[in-house]
Amino acid sequence: MQPGMAPAGMRIRETLNAHPELTVILDASGNPSSRLRGRFLSQTGAMLKVQLATALGQNLLVSIAGEIDTGSGRQPLLGRYRVSSCKIAGTGKYHAELTPEPAAEESVSSNSCTDGEEPDYYQVLQVSRQADTDTIRRIFHVLAQRYHPDNRETGNQDKFRQVVEANAILCDPEKRAAHDVFLASEDKLRYKIFDSLQSTEGVPAEIRKRQGILQLLYAKRLTDAHRPAMRAREFADMLDCPLEHLEFALWMLREQRLISRSDNNHFEITWQGVQTFEAEQSDYARKSRAALPAPAESA
Repeated sequence: MQPGMAPAGMRIRETLNAHPELTVILDASGNPSSRLRGRFLSQTGAMLKVQLATALGQNLLVSIAGEIDTGSGRQPLLGRYRVSSCKIAGTGKYHAELTPEPAAEESVSSNSCTDGEEPDYYQVLQVSRQADTDTIRRIFHVLAQRYHPDNRETGNQDKFRQVVEANAILCDPEKRAAHDVFLASEDKLRYKIFDSLQSTEGVPAEIRKRQGILQLLYAKRLTDAHRPAMRAREFADMLDCPLEHLEFALWMLREQRLISRSDNNHFEITWQGVQTFEAEQSDYARKSRAALPAPAESA
């Protein structure tokens, strides 16, 4: 039990945690008044029972986003529902029964993750991997309103599905832990700078080492501004390169003032390092476009 919290308060918190929050969207205006907070109560077949602070008219068509408790864990929910009934359940409380609206046929060429590839859900929500649950939920509600298909200005069906899925994964401790393990293995592949056929010695190898270190520190600064430092051992692990082989690259980057080192042997990227990394990426993009083959001339 948390200090200072009475048993009654604990029961209230447990009750709230047992009923996931939903966003009920009334129309496509994008106004805050068109979005209601609801609380999932139960599911019978395809019908949902939701608690609201506002009465809904019968046969009203609404959009629902959030997550529900299926008994085997919380699952993301996204869809359009029609109000079957809405009855008062107490002071300022209404219980609405919602039936799913048949979905229109969608193109099979959707950009959602149907090919089995798991995205980095922290990047989807643009949060640090150390973000707490309250921060994740707050960012989710902002992005959900921005990308909801009913938003005529910024709506995006694929991005909306991704943020709903990301919120469900990152707010579940077990699923988040599994996702963190997956990302750790993916990081080793993403940032690995040498394969078995490439030499770890010579000028090209040293250039790759410096680029790899800058990329790691750039990504760290971008996604975790309050904790942008990394230890040298982390470079060795993520780049799959012995620490002793990175000493020259670290010295060179410090001399160029692209990175800085603290007294406790932690490294951070500097503003000069950010400019250098972004300039290299822009130069690479320009060279890639220039290397594209010219269109074939018609006969």
